[in-house]
Amino acid sequence: MRLMPIAAILSIAFAAGCAAPEQAKGTVSADAAPTPASDPGPAGRPMGKIGADQVGKVSPVPAFKGFGEHWGIEIQATGEMSHQVELTWGSGSEKASGTVDYKGQPADAPGSLIVLSGELATKQGAKPMVVEISRKDCTDDGDGAHQHSVQITVEGLPQMRGCGDLAVY
Repeated sequence: MRLMPIAAILSIAFAAGCAAPEQAKGTVSADAAPTPASDPGPAGRPMGKIGADQVGKVSPVPAFKGFGEHWGIEIQATGEMSHQVELTWGSGSEKASGTVDYKGQPADAPGSLIVLSGELATKQGAKPMVVEISRKDCTDDGDGAHQHSVQITVEGLPQMRGCGDLAVY
């Protein structure tokens, strides 16, 4: 008896999985629970679908944490070119979340600059937001070294500048 190569076995298993009928929306099989796109997937990373025009494109910001005097920001990619943002300011007394999108490299910007734009949902309503992340060394007030500097502009708030770290997978 001949053994089939592992690649052939895996190909057959993959093809069988692709040929399985799709489950109706809103139903749950006995062995699987629904997993919304916003639920964290493996290793706590959010899962999501991308559009056909985004195939092969990857956001340059999988995750980012930045901070400055009396403020902090956390950015997490949602699986597309969109990102979830959590901004805290006023020494932690104010907090808001929102979404920002990466729309590609601005034509007149240096290659080391990443620009994300969108909206922050504040107590006063949705406010336009721009996050600019530059790949340049930055030293925080505690003499900690970081690989990125960040500048945040939100309508109605003072401009925020500080340091941060981009996640690398």
